[in-house]
Amino acid sequence: MMHSSLLLVVIILGSNNVKDVNGLSSSKSPGDQFRLNNWKLTLPDSSASEISPDDLEDDYESSYFYTASDGSMTFYVPGSGGTTDNAKYPRSELRQLCNPDASNPDRYNWRVGDSDSYNYVEGTYRIGDLDSSSRKVVIQQIHAYDAPPLIKIQAESNKVYALIKLDEDGDDEDKVLIGEFDDDEIFSLKTVMSSGYLKVYFNSEQMTNLKVRDYWSDYTNYFKAGNYLQSSSS
Repeated sequence: MMHSSLLLVVIILGSNNVKDVNGLSSSKSPGDQFRLNNWKLTLPDSSASEISPDDLEDDYESSYFYTASDGSMTFYVPGSGGTTDNAKYPRSELRQLCNPDASNPDRYNWRVGDSDSYNYVEGTYRIGDLDSSSRKVVIQQIHAYDAPPLIKIQAESNKVYALIKLDEDGDDEDKVLIGEFDDDEIFSLKTVMSSGYLKVYFNSEQMTNLKVRDYWSDYTNYFKAGNYLQSSSS
């Protein structure tokens, strides 16, 4: 069986990142409608190619990343797609770059323990066609550099869960139900790191408020958002 997933999403990647205040257009590329100059894209092609911020801003589109008929930024992943070096499963996923012009931009990230820090990613989502109602798809992450993700937001069986690491080694994890949605229903999701506290909002309602700076402050972190399939072809 070929596993696949389609995620239709309007992702607000920080504040004021929709370029056109008059709304989204089906005739414009994602980079024409969203400020993607601080993000790169990983594709589920055979080599798990990366698309630079400059290319995203310069009207990049493909079968894996494009604008849908309603103007949504759309991520498509086939289960047979290529994977990154340390991953089991394919993805069409954006990765935050805090300093995209650096010689090694992946190394410039942010820490959870800064007392005055406030970092967030938010989006309005609609899960598209899945080959199975039980398919699991990660749609947001806070990932540590050269370490595990602190949190993965996962959609499965019309529910949204937060998978949160509870210790510095990432061995202990809690799975928290944060919301439910019907087929084709639109829902909003916001993940916030504020002064060392991890907060997740589902449809504007706060669902978590976890102090993580005591065990996660040694890591530098970045956001990811998109469609990260949690299974492959079989």
